[in-house]
Order: sequence, then structure tokens, then C-alpha cells
Amino acid sequence: MHTSKRFDRNDQMFPLIISADDPDCNSKLEEWERIPYIELVDDIDHQVGELIKALTPQKIFEEKELQSEIENFFKKTDRETYGNWIYYPWKNVVMRLLPEEDFIRVRTQRNNYKITHEEQTTLRQKKVGIVGLSVGQSIALVMALERSCGEMRLADFDHLELSNLNRIKAGVPDLGRPKTVIAAREIAEIDPYLKLTIFNDGITEENIDSFLMDGGQLDLLVDECDSLDIKILVRERAKHFHVPVMMETSDRGMVDVERYDLEPEREILHGYLGGVSRKALSGLTNPQKVGVGLKITGVETLSPRMKASLLEIGETISTWPQLASAVFLGGATIAHIGRRVLLDEPVKSGRFYVDLDEIISLDENTDLDLDAFGKPKSSNPIDNLPKNVLPSSYVLSREELHGLLEKANMAPSGGNVQPWTWVFDQRGVLHLFHDKVRSHSMLDFNGSGSLIAFGAALENLRLAASKEGLEIDVIEQIKEFDEDLVASIRFIDKAQNPIETPYSELVEAIELRNTNRKNTKKQFLPKEDLLAYSRIAEEEGLFLDFKEEIEDLNKLSKVIGEMDRLRLFHEQGLKDFVHEVRWSEKEAKETLDGIDIATLELSGAEKAAMGLLKDPRTIRFFKKFLMGYGLTKISHQTLISSSALFLLRGVSYDADTYLRAGKVLQRIWLKANLDGYSFQPVTACLFIFHRVEKVKNHGFTESEADSIKDLKKSLNSIYHSKSEQNELFMFRVNDAGQPSIRAYRRDVTDSLIIL
Repeated sequence: MHTSKRFDRNDQMFPLIISADDPDCNSKLEEWERIPYIELVDDIDHQVGELIKALTPQKIFEEKELQSEIENFFKKTDRETYGNWIYYPWKNVVMRLLPEEDFIRVRTQRNNYKITHEEQTTLRQKKVGIVGLSVGQSIALVMALERSCGEMRLADFDHLELSNLNRIKAGVPDLGRPKTVIAAREIAEIDPYLKLTIFNDGITEENIDSFLMDGGQLDLLVDECDSLDIKILVRERAKHFHVPVMMETSDRGMVDVERYDLEPEREILHGYLGGVSRKALSGLTNPQKVGVGLKITGVETLSPRMKASLLEIGETISTWPQLASAVFLGGATIAHIGRRVLLDEPVKSGRFYVDLDEIISLDENTDLDLDAFGKPKSSNPIDNLPKNVLPSSYVLSREELHGLLEKANMAPSGGNVQPWTWVFDQRGVLHLFHDKVRSHSMLDFNGSGSLIAFGAALENLRLAASKEGLEIDVIEQIKEFDEDLVASIRFIDKAQNPIETPYSELVEAIELRNTNRKNTKKQFLPKEDLLAYSRIAEEEGLFLDFKEEIEDLNKLSKVIGEMDRLRLFHEQGLKDFVHEVRWSEKEAKETLDGIDIATLELSGAEKAAMGLLKDPRTIRFFKKFLMGYGLTKISHQTLISSSALFLLRGVSYDADTYLRAGKVLQRIWLKANLDGYSFQPVTACLFIFHRVEKVKNHGFTESEADSIKDLKKSLNSIYHSKSEQNELFMFRVNDAGQPSIRAYRRDVTDSLIIL
């Protein structure tokens, strides 16, 4: 019968040292000799030979000559009482070693003159504390090997697990053993004279000052713990006692040096954490730890594979990865820089990198210059003014024109690119042109996404004109996809009062309309409200269905999530994503377009994770190894918290249908916002479906295209779509209150040409 046991936290970790001249030494040796499983090893002659060579480095000894010198040594020194006997109970071995001074001299002789004798003497007086013994173990071993200190304090509460054996120097017999015990034993086998102090419970508020001060103040503290609150605690107390702190992250060889001995007022972790309190950092979930950890390390500075790994936490892996090569590099780096600090050499505070991929130029290209479909050339709308439109009977003033276009330009557009150019000609006619350079993207297939934006803008203009008493004639000019001229608007007359027109009550919602991505607890909305939106679509010959049951929403989440993943696998799709997001408030205000990341309503952890996608190498890594399933979860909570998820369809796939869809969607959107509901498009997958279905040069691999076709079938199955119907647009509606921030809009003058 096999039984398992958890090792006692007080498992023996220190050797027993008995001087050979101790009166009780012989009796103790006789006792050990009687125990059959204990091995006594007396290698003192060989060690003395090394000592002799170390003391006379200018002389090369023949073997017989060296043996003679050893014999002479013991004529002057009593062999029986020379040295120390070291009992390693975990090894069942008793070793005879040189006395401490001679042992240190011989063991460190190959350090000269990388470390001089004087420096070695100085280092013997130094005390180093290491918190966390994963990366910390390699640091402790390197510092022990070099004898960079005379005392080492080790703290960790954890036990060795099987998953640790990819980076911690230990073996399967050590499973379940405290990491402090493993590290202490390893060091004791290297140098039994090196003083070790062990904190088996890790670092706590109760023992941190003892760790730093008992037995003399630490000269250097190395932080390699995983607990974010403890990272802050050790720095707060290190600052108080003016102890320098170092940390290595085992990604890109990143090293932090915080010289609290020289800069006691220095901000903790270089100020990267901002105002986050220690209390707020305790008890975090792994995703929350990732978010805070990224504030410390930064997003841009992570390696592509680490970025990819962080996006997979909770999906295909449980926590962040560490490799032995990176851990051992970290051990060497900290030991080297730490030694320079201990020797009072000019080491500055800061963040530094020992990135082997960068040093040896192993990293992949970060450029995103590939344009999968060829960027269109800018055309001059003035050269394409139509000749089939009569002049306006009423000529707008500049103030009236700007007022109308301010409302028209509040229409939504894919990625908030605002793809319109307005031309007000000399005959008082307003023309709407497609700015293809601005709208160019993988998702704007055949300009269909832009047509929806134009339909919405024309609907806004119609509603705004009726409120101002303006009678207008909208002449739809576009006949085929990708034509530049979309519509012309003639102004017929102006009444003193508003003109009654279908849905004129929605004009009040134009300035209220917004994309609201907030997630709240799912709640079902009144059926009559949802059906009212469907009737708006039916009036224009379109079909609007919705799903509200959680089972259906979960199915849709899988489809949309997988399509989000495949979109980023597309080179142009990835480029579009990176370029459409405004990653800071400053960038959003400067461009006045794109998707302000603040409008995504992300938590700190989610926002940090989103930033990982900016590096194309991360996505290329996913694609290369058929990974990235963590990307499918980005929109999951958004979808399952929806009150309802709508799909708009039409019978025809043509420019007119998409223009009509834009008008319908704007009416529904305005009504939903007036009803107090939030509205968010989730339609990217539909444009990809059409691209893959209708052209050969779609930019996806064959297997990706097959997956996309299968996902389209799944979507149609959920909505029970008929084969002759085309999917036009998807959106979610829920009751989420007001958004935190609204998207910016370019000034009217940026999109208006007056002839």
C-alpha cells in the first residue's frame, strides 16, 4: 500500500558542523560509522593539495611533488584535528572539509580577478535577502557560488510542485518539500560556512522588519515573489530602512533597480503602479493580477510570447509562464548587478533589459506594412459632381449648412472612421461622397460598411432638416458597390415651423445617440419594445430577428468570439484593429476619430490585456501555432449580458439594400436610446462572411476560410435564416445606463467642401 506525505515545514535544511579538534568529534564519528546507511568521506588530502596550489600560484606541481608538499603540510599541522566534519542528514553523508578560511580561499580562487581578494573580503560582510524562491532560487545559487555575501536570508511559504520542475533546480524526490528547504540544502552543499537564515512562512507584515533587520540590516533585498501586495510591503519597509531593492521578471531579462539607500524618497516600482494601495492588491484573481502586473512591467515591453501567454490565462493555461533559461539568466543578471551594488559601485536606479532575442536579433519583424487589398487612391469629388440634379430652390446659409451637417456627421460608422465627404456646389446642392482612403479596411468589403454609415448620416440629415422646416429631396446616386458618389440633396423650401415627417420625433435623439459597451447584469426587456424595432425594419422591406435566451446568446458568443479571433489572424484585419483603436485620451482628442479605448468600458485588467494585441507578433504567434482561443473570450461577457442580440437581413445583396439598412438602423438606434436602452454593434463577422463567400482573394488561409463558412452556418442556424436572405448587421440592446464617454467627431469643416 502506498501512502503520500506532505513534508514537515521544519524538514532538516542545515548541516551539522563539528570541528575535527572537538573533544567529542571522534565519538561522533564512531557513532556515524556504526550506522550502515551513513557514508563517511575524507577527502582532506586532495583539498589540502588545492590549498597548496592556491597559496603558490606561480609554481606548477608534478603529482609526486604535490604529494610531498601535502605530507609536509601535515607534518606541521595535526592531520587528525585539522578541518571540520560536515554532516548532511538529507544525504546521509559526512564530509571532511577544510577549515572555513581555507575552504573559502580555495573555493573562490577562480573568482580572481573578476572579483578581487579585497572585494571578496568585503562581500563576506554583506547580507542579502531573497523573497520568493522560483526565480529567487537561481539568484541565491549564483550568489552562493560566487560567494557574493556572507549571509543570505531566504523567504518563501510555498512547497515544490511538479509544474515547478521546468525552472527550479530540484528533482521529483523533492515534490512537496518547502522551497526554502530545497534552496538551503543546495547552498549548504555548495558552502556549509555560508550563513543562512530561513523564513518558512514567507514575508508578512509581522516578520518583514525581522527579515530586514534582525542580525544586522540587509545590504540588498531581492524581490521575486508573486504576491503583488507583498511586493509593495517589502519596498515600503526597504524605503524606511534605506535598503536597495532589485527584481528580475524572467521576460526579456527585465531588471528593476531601486536604490532606496541612495534615494529614500524614490517612488515604489518607479511610480508605475500609480496610486494603487497595498490593501487593494491582496486576494486578486489571476486576470486581475495580470492587469496590475502589466502596470508594473508595461505592455509594450513584454516579449511577443509573453503577451500571447497572458491572453491565454484562464483559457488554455492557468498562470503566466516562466522558462528555466530565462530564470537562470535572471539569476546571473541579479547576481552580477547585485554584486556591483554591494561593492558600492555606481549602479543607478532604473529599468534595464538583457533581452537575448534583441541582442542576437532573433525577434520577428514588428512592421504592419502589408496592405492585403491595395489601398485605394484618393479621388477628387469635385471632378465627379453629377449633372442630373436640378439646382436647389432654396439656398442654405453657411450657418444652416453647418447645422445640418453637424447632425448628419453624428451618425455611426465602422471604427468611427467617418468616411464621408460633403460637397456643397454653386447651385445649392449638397452631395455625399465616399472617402475610400479613410474607410479602407478588411471589414469594409465592397464599401458595405460605409454604406450603412451613409444611410445613417442621410437619416440624420432628413430628421434635422424637417425640424428646421426644410423640405429636401434626397436623390440616391449610388447604383453599384464602390461608387464614389452616394447621394445628392436638393433643398426645396423652408417653412417657418418643423415639417412632419416619418419618425420626426427621433430628431431629439440624434445628439443622445451613442455606442454603449457597458456590461450589466442581464435583464429581459419588454417584448413590445423589441418587436417595435422589428417593425421599423419591416417598413423598409428588411427583416430583424432577435435572440434573448441565455442558451442562444452563449451559442452566438462562440460564433462571434471565434470570428474575432480569425479577424485578427488576417494581416489586414490585424492592421485595421491596431489602427482604429485610439489607445490614449490624448490620441483620441488629436484624431477625433477611431475607437477611443475609454469607450470600450474595460476594467483595468481588460484594458491592459487589450493592449497586448497591439503587437502583431503576438497575433502571428497565435496563428502560427493555431492558438489564440483566449481571444474568443474578449466579447463573451458583452454578449451574454445582452438583453437581446439582433440580426438585420435583406433579400438582396446590393448597394441600395445597405444604404436602406443604414437608415433603418439609425431609426432603431435613436429609438432605443430614447427608450433608455443601450445599443452596440457587433457586426464585424458579417462583413467577413461576405468577403470569404464572394471573392477568392479574401486573405485567409484555406482552413481559416473553411472555419468561417462553418461559423456562418452556425449563425444562420441559431437565427433560422433563410438561404435567400443576406445578413446585413448585428447589434445588441440592453439596459446599461449612460456610457462613461462618447466617441469624438471631426469638425464639419474637415469633411465639407464648399464651391
